[in-house]
Amino acid sequence: MITVKDIANKLGVSPSTVTRALANSSRISLKTKKLVQRTAAEMGYVPNAAAKTMRGEENSLIGLLIPDIENNFYAQIAKAFSEVCNSHDFQLTLAVSDDNPNIEERHIRQLVAARCAGIAIVPTATLTQQSVSLLASRNTAQLIRRNSALNTDWYGINDTDALRSATNCLLDLNHRRIGLICGEPALDSGNDRYQGYASALQARNIPLDPTLIMRGPPRTRFAQAATNRLRALSHPPSAIVAAGAGLSEGMLNAVATWSKDDQHAFSLIGYSDSSAFSWWGGSGLTAIALPIHQIAADLCGKLIQLARDKTSRLAESEDYLYDSHLILRGSVRPYKDISGSLP
Repeated sequence: MITVKDIANKLGVSPSTVTRALANSSRISLKTKKLVQRTAAEMGYVPNAAAKTMRGEENSLIGLLIPDIENNFYAQIAKAFSEVCNSHDFQLTLAVSDDNPNIEERHIRQLVAARCAGIAIVPTATLTQQSVSLLASRNTAQLIRRNSALNTDWYGINDTDALRSATNCLLDLNHRRIGLICGEPALDSGNDRYQGYASALQARNIPLDPTLIMRGPPRTRFAQAATNRLRALSHPPSAIVAAGAGLSEGMLNAVATWSKDDQHAFSLIGYSDSSAFSWWGGSGLTAIALPIHQIAADLCGKLIQLARDKTSRLAESEDYLYDSHLILRGSVRPYKDISGSLP
C-alpha cells in the first residue's frame, strides 16, 4: 500500500508537506499541492480512513440503517441513497437491523465509530437507550418510521391519507368488507396506516370488523399467512389492502397459490409500486406509489450538506411529509356478490 512517506520520498519533500498538500492546507503553495495530489493519484495512494478516524476527522461516509434488504421497498431506498452519494463523491455504508434493537445498536455503534458524516435510520420500535445516546452525537435523520425517543428530523409518507385514499377507492366500487394487513401497533407507521383505513370506513358509517384486520410484523411471511386467514373466514372480505411493501409481497405470494376463481374473487391493493406490480396477474396490481427517490435525495442531500458545511442540524427537529398517489390497475374491480349482482 502506498503511504505518505512513499510520496514524500518520490518528490523529495517532507511527509508533513505531503499530508498538508493532500488536505488542501493554505500553508502549502498551489503549485506544490497540485504536484503532490497528481503524484498521489498516479501512485494509487488511498487515504487511511482508520488514521483519519483516530485523529477525530469526519469522513465522506453516509450510513443507512434499514430493517430488511430483501424488501424491494428498502432495496429501492438503498439504491437511491447510493446514487445521491455517488453524485456528491460520498460513500454509502449500508447496515441491516432485521428489526432487532440489539443488532440495531451494534450497527449504530459501528457507524458512529467510523465517524460517518451522517446517518439515516429506519428505526425499530424499541430503540435501546444506548442507540439513542450514540445517535445524538451524529447528524441523524429518521426515514419512513419515526421513534419519539430520537430528537431528529423525520422524512416520511403521509400514510394516513395514503390508506384513506386506497380504502375510499374500494368503497367507491361498493366494497364494504375490506381486509387490512398492517404493521404492528408498536410501529408508528403501522398506526398511521391503520388510522387511514379506519377513518375511511367510519366516514361512511361502516363499523370496523376486527376479524378483517391483521396486524403484525412487517414481514412477507406474516402477510402471506394473514392473507390466507382472510380468505378462510366464513364471511371473507371482497377486497384486501396490504399496508406495507413487504406485506404486499406476502399477500401476492399467498394469492399466487390460489385457484384462478379465488384470485378473481378478491380486489387487491398493494403499498409501494414496483415494476413487477405493473404486470402482476396480467392486468397489474393497484398500488400506492411513493416518491422514494425524492425522499432519498432530500434526506441524503441534507446530510451531505451538513457534512460539507461542517455544521450540526438545528436543535428543533423538523418533519418532512411526502404525499403518495394511487395507481389503478386491473386488480381492483367493482364488488359483486355470489349471484353476480351489486349490493
